[in-house]
Amino acid sequence: MNYKNLIRRDVLKVFCYLPLSSFSFFAKSEEIFNLEKALSPRYLGGENAPIQFVEYVSLTCSHCAEFHVKKLPILKEKYIDKGKLRLEMRDFPLDGLALRAAAMARLVAKDKYYKFVNVLFKSQERWSRNKDPINELKKMGRLAGLSNSKIDASIDQMDLLEGIFKMRQQAEKDWNIQSTPSFVINNKFMLAGNLSIEKFEDTFKKLST
Repeated sequence: MNYKNLIRRDVLKVFCYLPLSSFSFFAKSEEIFNLEKALSPRYLGGENAPIQFVEYVSLTCSHCAEFHVKKLPILKEKYIDKGKLRLEMRDFPLDGLALRAAAMARLVAKDKYYKFVNVLFKSQERWSRNKDPINELKKMGRLAGLSNSKIDASIDQMDLLEGIFKMRQQAEKDWNIQSTPSFVINNKFMLAGNLSIEKFEDTFKKLST
């Protein structure tokens, strides 16, 4: 999914993509969650896997949903479960709703992160296209066991939202990422788009040459 560049000088501009009734600017995040832990890497697979597979993802991106629902299970069975590949999801939100969904996912217990992301992708069309998507997102957060304070923090906690947005800015700087999903493999190859399993495997083969 391609996007129009958001203004980097003012991270608050991203909030214009999703009008909200109010912001809790003065809430202290440390009273609700640990920011460093919330923004820490989310891995799936063994640390010593020879293939380090980074996905840049937006939770409202339909191509990202297709990758997670249809293709990631294949990669998991063939590579992750066998210790050959470690996945790291990095947020690259394309709009305000994706930004808040990413924040909510990062406030779920770390060992439930990928399960929650999978639920978001499987039900993406329902919650992201709802007349009140924020309310639908909040419902999913409650089902995942999040407290009301953490749910509210995922919607309007400035330091968390800015931290996630900075991940996107870093991806733009490091790899000139311009669409989702995009993938960086072993810090060597960058791929983008709705790719086949064969395309990934062709790239894996290049790692040993």
